[in-house]
Amino acid sequence: MKAHGEIDSQNLHRSNMKQRQSEVILILALVVAVASAPGDLEGGQQQCNNCCTGQPGIPGPSGAAGGPGPTGAAGTPGTPGIPGQHGQPGAKGESGKTPSTFGLKGAVGPQGPPGEKGKDGVRGLPGAMGVKGEAAEKCVCPKRNLKEFAWVNINSPQESGIIKAVVFAKQQNATLLRTAWDGNLRLVPASGSYGCRRWYFTINGAECKNPAPIDAQIHENTSGDNSHRPAHFEGLCSGIPAGATNITFTIGPCKGYDMRGDAATGWSSTSRIIVEEI
Repeated sequence: MKAHGEIDSQNLHRSNMKQRQSEVILILALVVAVASAPGDLEGGQQQCNNCCTGQPGIPGPSGAAGGPGPTGAAGTPGTPGIPGQHGQPGAKGESGKTPSTFGLKGAVGPQGPPGEKGKDGVRGLPGAMGVKGEAAEKCVCPKRNLKEFAWVNINSPQESGIIKAVVFAKQQNATLLRTAWDGNLRLVPASGSYGCRRWYFTINGAECKNPAPIDAQIHENTSGDNSHRPAHFEGLCSGIPAGATNITFTIGPCKGYDMRGDAATGWSSTSRIIVEEI
């Protein structure tokens, strides 16, 4: 865009040109008027058809300046100038963190999530050796009192009564007595009926009462089933005095049943009775 001063200069120039044009037109009009007007020649009026033009008169005063003309069309934009060089860096400003510009301390924010586990630190130096402790008293552990009785191929067809009897030397009155059986047992039911047998231990002629008998039983009603199955059962009994202890492994009818069926004990294998004082 043109500067305001440049626009005023152009308007002034146009005004002067219009004033000059008005002056020329006015002079030409006067000349034409004089040439066409009738003249007085020696006391009579005669029309001069071949009048000569006189000398131009003195220019009249300048007319009033005409009004501004309409704004001309915008000119074509000029070619951009060459970019100037970078200016010199300005001086360093003062730090904004002065005591007078600090705001009030804000409230404590919420706790962030736990960070990742750090790496193991460098292993520390060995600590000083501690004071030597006193020697421990020698522990005297009682010898384990346990005995196993074993038989190969008992093959007992006995239906009731004692199958095996053993003697165990119990050393203390207040200890428990553990008895266990390992071996196979079998029961074939009576034809078209059932069979039931019970195997159990007696200690010094009676079954354990404290806390309960040590036994196992088989009830079978599948006709023709002659399976010899491995069996293990055991239990603890208290209240047995020290000394020689008589233990029997016995077979008999189930409680509430008769002697139907065919029983077998320890067929073609090793059978064991294990006794231990605890």
